Amino acid sequence: MVKQATVAAGVKPERSWGGVVALILTPHGIVQAIPRNIRRAKVRIECIPNDGLSSYLRTHTNMQVDSLGRDAPSSFLKSAGRWLRRHRDAVIAWSVLIPLLTYFIVMTFVPLAFLISMSFAQWNIIEPPKWVGFDNISHIFSSEKDWFYLKVIGRTFVYGVIILTLNVTGGFFTALVLNQNIRFKGIYRTMWYVPGVFSGAVMALLMKIYLQGSSQGVLNLIIGRLGLDPVDWVRHAVWMPMITILFVVWQGIGFTVIFFLAGLQAVDENLYDAARIDGANKRQLLRHITIPQMIPVMLFITVTGLVNSMQMWEVPRLITGGGPEQSTYTLVWSIQNDAFGALNMGMATAQSLVLFVILIVFIGWQLREYQRRYIS
Repeated sequence: MVKQATVAAGVKPERSWGGVVALILTPHGIVQAIPRNIRRAKVRIECIPNDGLSSYLRTHTNMQVDSLGRDAPSSFLKSAGRWLRRHRDAVIAWSVLIPLLTYFIVMTFVPLAFLISMSFAQWNIIEPPKWVGFDNISHIFSSEKDWFYLKVIGRTFVYGVIILTLNVTGGFFTALVLNQNIRFKGIYRTMWYVPGVFSGAVMALLMKIYLQGSSQGVLNLIIGRLGLDPVDWVRHAVWMPMITILFVVWQGIGFTVIFFLAGLQAVDENLYDAARIDGANKRQLLRHITIPQMIPVMLFITVTGLVNSMQMWEVPRLITGGGPEQSTYTLVWSIQNDAFGALNMGMATAQSLVLFVILIVFIGWQLREYQRRYIS
C-alpha cells in the first residue's frame, strides 16, 4: 500500500534498515512515511498530508497518523490523554500532596530558616537586622545575670521531665482502669478527656480565679470551711510550682489516656490466655505482656509529651508572670519577654534555636534507644 501511495505521488521509495521509506509530494509539503511494522503497515507521517491522501492511507494501510501541522493540537491532546490515563494514580496523588507540601514548606521551613538566620543577628523589629555572629548564643551560655538563661533552660527541662513522668505514669494506669469492664466507663473516659478540649488560656484564667490569695478565692473558701487560714497561692514559692505541674498534667493527661486505651484494646487477647494457662498472675501479665506491647505507644507519647511540656506558657503568662522568685519563669516565657517586651528578636530566636536543638537531641536519643532495644 505504501508503494501505491508512492507511485501516485510520483516518488520512488528508498530502502532503510526498518523497511521502506517513501517520500510523498503533497500540496502542503513533503511527507516522509516510515513503516513501524511492515506486516501491519503502520506508518508515521511527519508533515501535513492532504485530506485525500490521509484518508487513503488510514483506510488501506491501517496506519497510526501522527501529524505535525494542522492536526498537531488534536494529536497533542490525544497523547496527553493517554499519558493521564497511564499515570492516573500519580496525578491524583500529587494533586492532593502539592497543596499540603506547599503549606508545610511555607509554614515550617521558611520560619525555621528565618529563625536560624535571626539568631545570628541583632534586630529590634524597627531597624534593619545587624549581623552579630554567635554573640546571642554565647550570651545564653554565659554567666551574665547570675547564669540567668542557663537557669531558665534547666528549670524548663526539669518541669518537662516531671510533667512527662506524671503524664505517662498517670495516663497509663488510668487507661488500665478505664479498660476494665466497669459501669459508666464511657462517662469516665469523657471526663478524663474534657480538660484537653478547652483552650489552655481559658483554663489558666479560671485557675487564677480559684487561686486568688484573698478570702474570696475559691480554694481559700474551701480551706476556710476547714478552719485554715487563707494562702496566697500565686506568690507561694513552694505551692505555686507544684500547682503549675499539676495544672499542665491535668490539662494534657486526657490525650495520654486516649492513646493508651487505643493501645490496650489492640493487644491480642490470646497472649493473655496463653500466659494464664502457664500460671501467670496479674502482675506478671502487666510486666511481661501489657507493658512490652505498649512500648510504641509510650514512645509516641514521650516524644509529643516532652515537646508540649517544655513549651509551657499559659501559667507564667496568665497566672504568675514568671514568679514567685522566678520559679515558673520558663524558656517560652523568656522568649516572649525578649521578643515583644525588650524587642530583642536576636536573643529570642537564639533561645528558640536552643530549645529546638534540645528537643531534637532528646527525640533522636529516644528513637535510637527504641531501635537498639526493640528493633535491632
